[in-house]
Amino acid sequence: MSLSAQSVAHDEMRGALVEMRAVVSEAPPYVTLQWNPAFSPATGLTVYRRAAGATDWGEGFVLPPESLSVEDPWAVPGELFEYRIVREQDSALHPIAEGHLWAGVNVPAVEARGRIILVVDDSVAEPLESEIERLVLDLVGDGWVVARAEVSRTASVDAVKAEIVSRYAVDPESTKAVFLLGHVPVPYSGVVCPDGHWDPPPEAHHRGAWPTDAYYGDMDGVWTDTEIDYVVANVSGTRNHNVPGDGKFDQSLLVGEHLPELAVGRVDLADLDGVANGVSEVELLRRYLDRHHAFRHRLAPFETLGERALIDDNFANAFGISGGAGAWSSGIALFGEANVSAQTDWVAALRDQDYLLAYGSGPGSFTGAGGVSTSLDFRDTRCRVVFHLLFGSFFGDWDSADNYLRAPLMGTPESHGLVSVWAGVPRWNLFPLAAGGTMADAWHHVIRDLNHPEGPFPPADDSWTNPDQAHVAIMGDPVLRSHPAKPVTDLDHSIDVNEVTLTWTNPVGDPNFLGCRIYRAPSAAGPFVRVGEPIGPTETSYTETFLSDQTWHYMVRAVSLQTTGAASYENLAQGKVVKLEIDVPEFAQWAEDLEDSSPSADANADGVGNLLAYALGAPNGLQFAGHLVPSIGADGRFLVASSERSDVKYEAQLSRDLAQWFSVAEKPIGGAWQLNPASGYSDQESVVLAEVNGAREFRDTSNPRRLFWRLLVGL
Repeated sequence: MSLSAQSVAHDEMRGALVEMRAVVSEAPPYVTLQWNPAFSPATGLTVYRRAAGATDWGEGFVLPPESLSVEDPWAVPGELFEYRIVREQDSALHPIAEGHLWAGVNVPAVEARGRIILVVDDSVAEPLESEIERLVLDLVGDGWVVARAEVSRTASVDAVKAEIVSRYAVDPESTKAVFLLGHVPVPYSGVVCPDGHWDPPPEAHHRGAWPTDAYYGDMDGVWTDTEIDYVVANVSGTRNHNVPGDGKFDQSLLVGEHLPELAVGRVDLADLDGVANGVSEVELLRRYLDRHHAFRHRLAPFETLGERALIDDNFANAFGISGGAGAWSSGIALFGEANVSAQTDWVAALRDQDYLLAYGSGPGSFTGAGGVSTSLDFRDTRCRVVFHLLFGSFFGDWDSADNYLRAPLMGTPESHGLVSVWAGVPRWNLFPLAAGGTMADAWHHVIRDLNHPEGPFPPADDSWTNPDQAHVAIMGDPVLRSHPAKPVTDLDHSIDVNEVTLTWTNPVGDPNFLGCRIYRAPSAAGPFVRVGEPIGPTETSYTETFLSDQTWHYMVRAVSLQTTGAASYENLAQGKVVKLEIDVPEFAQWAEDLEDSSPSADANADGVGNLLAYALGAPNGLQFAGHLVPSIGADGRFLVASSERSDVKYEAQLSRDLAQWFSVAEKPIGGAWQLNPASGYSDQESVVLAEVNGAREFRDTSNPRRLFWRLLVGL
């Protein structure tokens, strides 16, 4: 059996799902759900909702079958809900159609996203050292804590899994995803055939073990290699064969204990020599990482985003799969129905116009999809789409030479590809991205909400469309979001004693800019914690005072109000980071517990300000310090009971008329008292400095009585 282009109407294919969108408002009704009419007569309609991330749908609300919208009377600003519609319809192919949507109005920003485990192929770690360090900072700058591991591309998959599990064990609750960079060893598992090619040899037979990165995301299942003995596959040598003890696992389904806890994404550009145009694997990875950084920071060519979706579907409703239905639902949730279009020329359309999302399906090979494009097209022609949903025979088995599913991550230097998934069995629906979620959130929907734990079970011939099969994978960054906000620029800082001031330039050309938020961490690796109040949209600085020596990394993140076809949410831009070495004077620590610790404040109302009391040797800011104030003796001597602290500068100044003052002696920070021959005082040579009983004594021997003295102190 082979998949081939069909003539079944696209409208019937779209009827396989309920295409949901939401109108959100800051006045009631805050959320109004809308959806497409049924292709086949609707006989029942139930709407469910739950808090995003919850598992219980509750009982739901029954609506008239012909309904196309509903207002949510319980929705309020600042809350994110997931909605589900189940429509019963008179259709042999699709008797049940479902839709999912995250929706909310003014949903608060997600500041701390959790932990991600970055697994790097050690053969690319050194040549890509600076790019990988930048990748880590970009992940941290989007709210992630990164746990890194390096592995050999020749290691066993069990050894790689052990590295992941050990890092997961540090903080299981907050660890969300695994990012594989380079040719990290590829797990294989099961007897699966999600592209439907089980024809007896010598016809194409593609049933067997497929690549199974989900193995790296399962933290508690036992994966065995003792039962499966299947060697029929003939489309890729023996790569899909699976026999006991060969290192390929028995499990075919992601159910029960094998349901992964972590989303897994892979950027693996090995074995693309036939379409790489002579560019090395390392340089292809560098190209991807440069593009990835540019997208996250809205650098060229991503200053503007093509907020629309293209659908090039050459299957329509073939075999009842309706893979394109997920693409329509994704695009409508992200951009609204007006910005999703069916087109038939993938290469030309995406060469000349920007799209955030594109779906292409057609009769496939390992290197292309009929009616869409080939791996060679990604080599030769720029493709200006970021998120790729692709479907066709063979290439979903992505660990093959010049593979079409991985080719978008290669692209030309001008291409935009960052994510690619095989979107047909199962369907992918990217609705979480429309409310600020990540590809990992969409992955969880595929893995858990489409899961059919009761079967049908491979390798029966009628099970090839089972969405539970173990092949589900993300090519690309598993925590990428669809709408990066514009970040601040020109981040700078200044330090005045123990006062730190950050300055920056706000993003230009964003009418929905809300302001900035400030975070700090002791390390560039985070975790960063927000400090202070949110900064308004017209402000460009932030100041803090410190009471102890500290090294801090400050992060400034712009915030924009993002509105999609499903939600409005606070969208945090990539953080800009600056490192500060803060050397706080002892005075700041001495004044730490005072209600007002500023230098001129007088905490105990004894007439001696904090800084002067400190400089004169007061043990704390609440002890009487009047007796330490400098005085002038009867013979004109100036007496200073100075503690001579190393972090304070002192000046002894005199005047004859209270109008002009001269610094006749000084003690710089860290230095010793000394007379100042450059004071400008006409009788400077007559000024003497002496130590008497631990105090300092200053005199002008030429004019002992008719003088005024003062002590100047500072930090």
